[in-house]
Order: sequence, then structure tokens, then C-alpha cells
Amino acid sequence: MALIDTQTFPLTKQRLITALAFIPNEPDVFSSSNMRKTRVAFISGKNVLSSIRGWLLAASVITNDRSQYYLTDYGKRLFANDSRMEKAASWWSFHLSICFSERCEPYRALFYVVGESGGYVIQDDTLISKIAAILDDHSGLGAANASIETNLSGVLKMFMGDSPLSDLGLFDILEEDNKRRLRLAEPSVPDQAIVHALALARQKHFPTRVTVHFSELIELGFHHFLCLPLSTLRKRLRELCKSSVWQQHLEFLEGQDLDSIRFGDRLNANQTLLNLLQESEDTWI
Repeated sequence: MALIDTQTFPLTKQRLITALAFIPNEPDVFSSSNMRKTRVAFISGKNVLSSIRGWLLAASVITNDRSQYYLTDYGKRLFANDSRMEKAASWWSFHLSICFSERCEPYRALFYVVGESGGYVIQDDTLISKIAAILDDHSGLGAANASIETNLSGVLKMFMGDSPLSDLGLFDILEEDNKRRLRLAEPSVPDQAIVHALALARQKHFPTRVTVHFSELIELGFHHFLCLPLSTLRKRLRELCKSSVWQQHLEFLEGQDLDSIRFGDRLNANQTLLNLLQESEDTWI
């Protein structure tokens, strides 16, 4: 896994909208020869453009072949279904895409560390050290604390102010005594987001498996990415399995000592993405 390279900046709604429309016609969008035109399109300087590129790669909105950049199938589906990025479902998909990306840090680790704490976590050197330990243990990414802190600054801004991810209500953030405290919030999570997250987990971590233990998902931080307590996640999965809508996607198998998830034939990320983008209700706070 790799750092996002946020350059301390978030990806705003307008920058993502611009990218979806601009990049298909300008594959050399981030080349030095095209920099003037790109700066005008994004109304941004060099460092912000580096940040935009990092976020787009992290969310798998774009891919590149050397200096040429292209919308991925995911990026094309975003543009086709919500070119103005107005739906909560589009931002749920964006969030989950980063969580299961190869270029996801310290975004993914932040959810893991804060989720495991079970309460408010202070944004300080201790948080940075915990994230660094997660990166080293889980991904072998021996990033310097200074690099993590720089990237984390951009990540946290995604959940503050007028950012669309802030409006999903994934984090509660308090500012007091000149310190920032954050914890996982209790957002309204659509069924389609849970199923899509499961499809992404299958695609990345269990591509050859038909069944996984529930505990294996938990070790990944799956419940933290959805901001769901374990008991709530179990309950939601049981309910999904009882619905005729999702019976061909997954089956929740309850064992005496170990619960499992059986992947259905229709649990693939391309299909579940469309379910999420086209069928889920808005969950803006």
C-alpha cells in the first residue's frame, strides 16, 4: 500500500467534477507540457494538482500509463450516473473505493485506529505513531511520521467544513482546548453500501474464496469503514440475507463458534457499484 500524497489538501467536489469531465479529453492532464491548461481548468497551483492526482488515483477514479491518465471503469460509471457528484451514494462509493485501494494511506489506517479506540481520539503525535505502526504492520509501508502527518492533514479536511464526506457524517470532530478530537460517528448506511463494501473486500482480499470467516472481515477493519458496531453489522448482514433482493449476493452462516459469509454469484464490484449508484437513497446529514 502507498500514501495518497494529499499535499495537505482535500479533494473538493468541484475538483472531482472537473476531473470527470476534463481528463477524458486531456490524457496528458498532469504533464508539464499541459500544466498551464490544467491549472486553468482546476483553478489550482502545482501542489494542489499533485494532490488532485493523488486522490483520484487513491479512489481508483483514474489510472495511468506513464504520463497518460484515463478514467477507470469506476470513474466512467461515476460520470455516467452522477456527473455533478450530487448523490450521497456517489460519495459512499468514493469513500469505499479508497478504503480498498492500494494507494489508501493514511485514510484507511485512520478509520482503523479511531474505530479500534471505541471513543474520541486526539489528533496528536500519538495518533501519528499509531497510524505509523498500522502501516508498518499491515502493509510494510515504513513511512516517516512527517509524511504521514502531511498526508493526514489532507485526509482530515475531507471530513470537515463543506466537504461532501463531511455531510455523510462518518466522523464526529470536536475542537476544544486547541486540540482536535475525532471518533467514528453513526451515519445512516444504505444496504447497497454494505453489499458493495463486501464485494470490494472480496475482490481485493478473497478473490479465490467462496466463503470467509466473519472474523477475517473484522481484521481488515471492514466494520470501521462502514462506521458500524460489530453487533449492528451482524444484524444488518442477517437482514440482508433474508431479503430476496440480496439472496444471490451473500449468505450469512451462523456457527457455534464462528460465523461466516458465503459469497453469492452476483456479488461482484461492478454490479454492486451500480446498485449503490442507482438504487440507494440519499443519506446526507
